[in-house]
Amino acid sequence: MNDAAAEPRDVARDLRRWQARTVATVFATYATYYFCRQNIAAALPAMQRDLGLTKSDLGQVTMALFIGYALGQLLFGALSDRHGVRWMLLGGMLGSAALNVAFAFSRPMAPMIVIWGLNGFFQASGFPSTAKTIANWFPPAQRGRVSAIRGADYPLGSLLVMVLAGWLGEHYGWRWAFIVPAGVLTISALHTFLRLREAPEDVGLPSAEEQHTGQAAETGNGFNGWRYIIRMTVGNRRIWALAVAFFGLTITRHGFGIWAVTYLTDQGASISRAAAITAIIWAGGIVGNFVAGWWTDTTLGGRRAPVVVPMLALLAVLSAIFPLVPVQSTGLLLLYLAVVGACTYGPDMMICHTMAMDVATRKAAASAGGFIDFWGSVGAAISVALTGQLAESMGWSSVVGLWAGGAALAAVMVALLWNVRGGHAEYV
Repeated sequence: MNDAAAEPRDVARDLRRWQARTVATVFATYATYYFCRQNIAAALPAMQRDLGLTKSDLGQVTMALFIGYALGQLLFGALSDRHGVRWMLLGGMLGSAALNVAFAFSRPMAPMIVIWGLNGFFQASGFPSTAKTIANWFPPAQRGRVSAIRGADYPLGSLLVMVLAGWLGEHYGWRWAFIVPAGVLTISALHTFLRLREAPEDVGLPSAEEQHTGQAAETGNGFNGWRYIIRMTVGNRRIWALAVAFFGLTITRHGFGIWAVTYLTDQGASISRAAAITAIIWAGGIVGNFVAGWWTDTTLGGRRAPVVVPMLALLAVLSAIFPLVPVQSTGLLLLYLAVVGACTYGPDMMICHTMAMDVATRKAAASAGGFIDFWGSVGAAISVALTGQLAESMGWSSVVGLWAGGAALAAVMVALLWNVRGGHAEYV
């Protein structure tokens, strides 16, 4: 007899290995999603110059992504809970890559608006699918720390593509800021499809409920039905509070994320310098994610709001004073934008990812994340369009009230969930 074949399986060791593999795969997946959406922020100044577009025109183009993204969140969130994630991610990533190439060869304005809106729709496949995967693999007691790691993916992706797209746009033209990132996303799509598994049950390992309580849930990794999904999402007042909070936060997040490069170039910076400086937002965001995720798990026993609310309040204040920060003082500007990033992306990940899982359970995590992100996309669409109009008609100083108000609204809504934590129901 083969003694190796008779050895009992080390379940704990295998679970740790698969969990690490899952986090690494999801990290790479979602980081590269941002290569084909955040790239436009670095390309906007060159597009404005080469195509003769106004800031209002650029606002309409960028708004189209968030409209498509909002609609896609509702569809892909529900489909991820019902049908699984691997094929969803493959189709979404390849579709987004193809649309970025098409956008590079399109002409203003209508074709650009349509193509970038469709890109937003395919981009929406990413968040609910990856949120569902993390919810399946990890119990509530670990989700804050996992979110701290996983939540660094899209700030890192944004940082890398801002530098890359800014350099490409300045030296080779804005179209290459879409073509090269599309190649990166295509390679990542194949990697994701080969490496990712949706849940531990798929490889014979304990479910999230077994990890949490020692007992498996009755339906395992199966679908709980649409009635359960609706009750845990649109019928859940806590999910509505998170949705309104995310609506407010994305007004601020995408105000800075989409328009900061254009603001700095208006003040005299080159495109590549403005993109490099703005990238510090996402470096700060990585730090903010780790602070929020680890602190809420290790110190607050899974309560997220006591960390999120102060960060959002500080973000509101920082937004209001943006025009007072001297652009010529590179060190001060970098410090300011790094803190903005920390106070943006720590709450961002907590609201739409970790708190959504805490409230809706893993059985409705994708639908809940998609529903919350839908309202966030509405806020983002309003922000990018209105920011362009306000900046053009009234100047940049008129914009900061909008951004500060969004962060303040988010702080108030999250404060309503001060003592909420996950893991107190049949499903986790």
